[in-house]
Amino acid sequence: MIKSLIEKIVKREHLTFEESYAVMQEIMKGALNTSHLAGLLIALKVKGEAAHEVAGFASAMRDAGIKVESAKEETIDVCGTGGDYSGSFNISTASSFVVASLGVKVAKHGNRSISSKSGSADVLQAMGFDISLPPEKAAEALDKIGIAFLFAPDYHPAMKYAAPVRKELGLKTIFNMLGPLTNPAGVTKQLIGTYNSDAAKIMCEAAPRLGYQRVCFVCAEDSLDEISLDKPTTVFEFDEQKGTNKYIVTHDTFKYPHVPMKDILGGTAEENAKILGHVFTAKEKSPIFYTIAANAAMALYTARFSDNLMDCKDAAEESIMSGKAYNKLCELRDFKA
Repeated sequence: MIKSLIEKIVKREHLTFEESYAVMQEIMKGALNTSHLAGLLIALKVKGEAAHEVAGFASAMRDAGIKVESAKEETIDVCGTGGDYSGSFNISTASSFVVASLGVKVAKHGNRSISSKSGSADVLQAMGFDISLPPEKAAEALDKIGIAFLFAPDYHPAMKYAAPVRKELGLKTIFNMLGPLTNPAGVTKQLIGTYNSDAAKIMCEAAPRLGYQRVCFVCAEDSLDEISLDKPTTVFEFDEQKGTNKYIVTHDTFKYPHVPMKDILGGTAEENAKILGHVFTAKEKSPIFYTIAANAAMALYTARFSDNLMDCKDAAEESIMSGKAYNKLCELRDFKA
């Protein structure tokens, strides 16, 4: 089967949803040798991944992954594809605690660093978090605290068959788009940062087949996988009631000052842990404070906390300044399996 599918892709023909689902099942069984898997990924990349291919791959991954039982319609994830090589601070991780402190449950799906010095798992571990909570304890954390960290390798063990090929290729492939779309808690609302606008568009087109209620895919100036207060950020939004919409947000949208990229750069996991602790306890409005608040506001909007983005921004600011976000961080850090 795999040879005929690769030949089809080489002819620049898209796989069907069903073919995509089936080939991902084969990948997760370890049934593809490294040459065929590498050929498939490169062929898809050269052709350009189609939305229904992404949906098929993601659906198969979701069905095969380990699940976290939770009230998924009340839960959101805030994450990114990675691969933007920006070196920015762990903004989505920080934003997750702000959102959770305001009564919106957050199933934070994340991993160790691939393209930066510190991924979400790295910075949380540096702060003393147990990043490998078993599914039943993660569900308990979601219910009791309102936030849990879901370490991707623990929930998608079959991805071990693709990992060596991905590492050897050293290129962004369809797998970069799949991670954020395969949250183990089955969230129906999500803020997802993407490494370029093409990926955001494709993922947004895949969203209707993946059961989302509302999902926003963001990319700043075709390069940064988060809301930026430096460059204009394109938002591709899918809402099950309103369909798809594309728009731009800037620092002016949030009534914030311009924040140059150099002012939100991170470092090692230990350095980022100190930055996160400081911004949540210093009670001062710094460039990183503004950036976290803007991203948290977009996540709150996505979660239907309020359809008024300014109300979401005000709530995010109050959470940080009052210490609510830091208290939420401490609650999860102190939660043990």
